[in-house]
Amino acid sequence: MDQFTLVYGEETLPVSGDFPILGQTLPSFMLVDDKCSDVALEHFGTRPKAILTLLSLDEELDGGLRLLQSVRRQLEKWPELQLIVITVDSPSTLRRARKEHGLPNASLLSTLRGRDFHKRYGVLITEYPLAGYTAPALILADSDNRVIYSERLRDTRADFNYDAIAARFHALEVARDAARQAREAASGTEE
Repeated sequence: MDQFTLVYGEETLPVSGDFPILGQTLPSFMLVDDKCSDVALEHFGTRPKAILTLLSLDEELDGGLRLLQSVRRQLEKWPELQLIVITVDSPSTLRRARKEHGLPNASLLSTLRGRDFHKRYGVLITEYPLAGYTAPALILADSDNRVIYSERLRDTRADFNYDAIAARFHALEVARDAARQAREAASGTEE
């Protein structure tokens, strides 16, 4: 576990757990959706994923709804990504947020019955006034659930580094195109 802190107003709060880093495989989880159904990571299949953890959807500014809307706008550039939003909010709060804000193409999950998620994903806030909440973080994973980008915010009013995310996606696209061209060239020489 690494030492990580989060600024929330005047408070500096420790965040604990094992935050997934580049190249690691996402830890499995079992969480609850807005219909009170259990949902595992495997439910999302082999599509690339964007896992966004927030303090709460009831938070307007600090690591909540504003951040979710910002992330959604940025990730529209990559429509193949599944957006999975995880908070400590109850399933009824998730339903209300979906009704009030729409949130299409976003899976809303609660840690209600999956408290080990906090530590396994390195987002457990451990001190008052937010003890037990999930710290704001964004983890992008490929179709094999390997982490291709991960970032925890150090301040609840900050945004993620969208330029770094765009650069990472560009590098992946270049590598994928080069691999495709190499395969095509290899299959052309076999004929």
